[in-house]
Amino acid sequence: MSVQSQYSDRVIAGMQMVYGKGFLSPGAAPEVTEILEGIDITGLDVLDLGCGIGGAALMLAGEFGAKHVTGVDIEADSVKRATAAAEEAGLGGRVRFVHTAPGPLPVPDGAVDIVFTKDVICHVADKPALFADVFRVLKPGGRFLCADFLDGEADGEAAVLFVAWVDMLKTFGLSFHYEGRPAYEAALADAGFVDVAIRDHTANSAGVARREHAFATSDDGRHVREVLGEDYFDVRIRLSSLRAEALEARGVLHLHIDARRP
Repeated sequence: MSVQSQYSDRVIAGMQMVYGKGFLSPGAAPEVTEILEGIDITGLDVLDLGCGIGGAALMLAGEFGAKHVTGVDIEADSVKRATAAAEEAGLGGRVRFVHTAPGPLPVPDGAVDIVFTKDVICHVADKPALFADVFRVLKPGGRFLCADFLDGEADGEAAVLFVAWVDMLKTFGLSFHYEGRPAYEAALADAGFVDVAIRDHTANSAGVARREHAFATSDDGRHVREVLGEDYFDVRIRLSSLRAEALEARGVLHLHIDARRP
């Protein structure tokens, strides 16, 4: 992630047209539901790490019954948008958003029951430090729920597709630090997490990318082209296609992680 804003009004509008209101990453609301399958967060305190414009945080409070949700993000404009969305949804008393600098989380030790994050860790260079900090802010018995894109550490065509996808992402000015599954597993263990369960969501994520592409290029999605403009639209479409190809070849993985602080 970068302190400099990465999302213009046009980009945010286009992303929400494709992903859904309140979301800046693929999968959006349906994937939040998948991540929380079988997990009851009713009455719990939740931290949404990398909250973006607030879509997941509002679901965690409004649909899943969290007592209080704190969303943190390094994008000041995103935090401002998320705060307005919470007020509009009548959730301002149970959801708050905090603009923070990269580094330690602005949360006291042992303050939350759940740390939730979706497609954010891949932006962070020092994953061991972040996982240790997530462990710090969790209460004993608290859970870390994470969805993320990882380097598939594949060979041949799969590796070529991964590199092509990453190179195209760079054209948006986004910063990424992809690592493989072993690096995540080691960092979680070193931080002290136990009962680590990892679910492979790669095939599902590839299907999401294909559906995004189909929608954006259909008559129903014509407004996406109008909002983004021809040049930017063409890049976004190619990016969705490359993501699908890389996921299908497993040059890129998409995993759901559930880990517990003892």
